[in-house]
Amino acid sequence: MSGLRAMQLQLADALRSEAMPSLALLRGDGVADATSRLAVYHHGYRARLVEALHTEFPGLALLAGKQFARVLHDYVTARPSSHFNIRWHGEGLATFLGQTAPWSNRPALAQMAQLDWAISTAFDAADHATIGAGELAQVPADAWATLRLHPLPHARLLRATHNVDAFRRAADRHMARPSLRRLRQPRHLLVWRPALEVRYRPVAPAELPALQAALDGETFATLCARLAERHGTRAALPRMAALLGQWLDDGLIGRLDMG
Repeated sequence: MSGLRAMQLQLADALRSEAMPSLALLRGDGVADATSRLAVYHHGYRARLVEALHTEFPGLALLAGKQFARVLHDYVTARPSSHFNIRWHGEGLATFLGQTAPWSNRPALAQMAQLDWAISTAFDAADHATIGAGELAQVPADAWATLRLHPLPHARLLRATHNVDAFRRAADRHMARPSLRRLRQPRHLLVWRPALEVRYRPVAPAELPALQAALDGETFATLCARLAERHGTRAALPRMAALLGQWLDDGLIGRLDMG
């Protein structure tokens, strides 16, 4: 390893380190000594990470309130960025909040971070065409059983025990902070981007088994079987037809696979 490369790695480690180790290769001048200069970059590195995270997590900012700054400080300190692109540093924030005290005592924070991140990554995902009724009408009758309806690649299904979607909606619309409440029953939220705007909505319990099966890449026959387990055999196909119409209207299906 060249001397320059070694020095660059040492400097990067110093910027990510909480202790800011001294580097013998650094030199000061009449304006500031080496330690002071390193401290400027050490602070600036963290400030840029915090700034980027603040942009990526508007719902979490509204939910955490005055504690948001401490949330970001704790995360940046514990999880320095390991990617050359600062945009991906927030990928582990939800896991951090769910596993690290005192934040893990407030599960709504991790759930809110999950929703914010799903919306952010859906926004940045590559554009993808969606399937309409015309393409579906061309599927042969004998191909339906093995047909796979693939949702858009960036579509995510999230589980929530609190009304975190209300906080994201309020942040998006610059509304007043809603009251946090625990739901009587956990619910699931679907996040996807059919065109230029990211969408998110609650998933009804009647829809969940079929939607989860579609996201898992199961066949159309399996989707119907999931509904039959909940609603009975006679009701499964009409319910599946209604859901299929909803998914097409939502622009959720990105690809058909007839095996």
